[in-house]
Amino acid sequence: MQLGDSYSAGNGAGSYTEKSCWRSPNNYGQRVATRQGATYTNAACSGGVLDDILQPRTLGSSSLRTRTYRVPVGAVDARAQWLKQAKADKLCGTPTQRDFSYTYSIRSSASAGRLFTATVRCQLTARPQINSVTTSTDAVFVTIGGNDLAFTTIVTQCLALRSASGCKKAIDSANSKLADMKKRTKATLKAVHDRSGGRADIYLLGYPHLINTTSHKLSSTYDFGKELDLLQRRGDNAQRAAMVELDRTTPGKGGFVFVDVKKDWGGLTHGIDPTPLGADNSNSWLVPVLGVGREYSEWVHPNAAGWGANALALYAAM
Repeated sequence: MQLGDSYSAGNGAGSYTEKSCWRSPNNYGQRVATRQGATYTNAACSGGVLDDILQPRTLGSSSLRTRTYRVPVGAVDARAQWLKQAKADKLCGTPTQRDFSYTYSIRSSASAGRLFTATVRCQLTARPQINSVTTSTDAVFVTIGGNDLAFTTIVTQCLALRSASGCKKAIDSANSKLADMKKRTKATLKAVHDRSGGRADIYLLGYPHLINTTSHKLSSTYDFGKELDLLQRRGDNAQRAAMVELDRTTPGKGGFVFVDVKKDWGGLTHGIDPTPLGADNSNSWLVPVLGVGREYSEWVHPNAAGWGANALALYAAM
């Protein structure tokens, strides 16, 4: 079972089954499950935060659909009858994933005799990721927490815009959220473990080094490389500590494991080259910003080699 964010779902891996959550069969979880000959479900979703594991999440922008249906004259609740027909006709569309559904909400309506016309707002929604966990689940793979620290803002300010002030603000903000992230990680993964009836082992994978150096200045005074390295190490320490504490305090067999993927990535070796001009990313296992032939949602996510490294780290941990 796969839960988590884009570093779980498959961004950068290609061969996507859909592009709302960017799920790919080339992600690390599917690779390990295939090697183990195990049944596997991917409920992870790009942009995911800890709350999305326990709560439903809206995906993308909503859209409007208008349709006219016949309803009985003087119907007590014509709107309800119209809505029933609209859902039966799948007016909003057919979800591509088992855990996706459309939320229908009528925005306006008018009637003329037996004819009732309404406009409905359609919102694609993913059910809580934890709903995919059952008492038959024996292993849960997850990467989560980066977006709780505003990963996208760090990438935008530090790598895309190269704004020293914006980068510092983003990293300082992330550092201030680490303690809360650790606390909520424990509560969330404990809920996942309980949902499995205490049967599942939970493997929390960390993130690779985003850049290939521990020192890179965006200005004469702000060393982005140093501060990012410190943030990532603090993040690993917080998540590792959360798993150790869960393993120690959870009744039964425990089964909470933190998997540090950085060794299998060769440490800093395969991070992105952050130099603004003439960057050489031929050795990077992360899709660079503005990578040729790549979409925005793939930037700074593992390529095939990176997903393979994560799979090796997880397989070894298991």
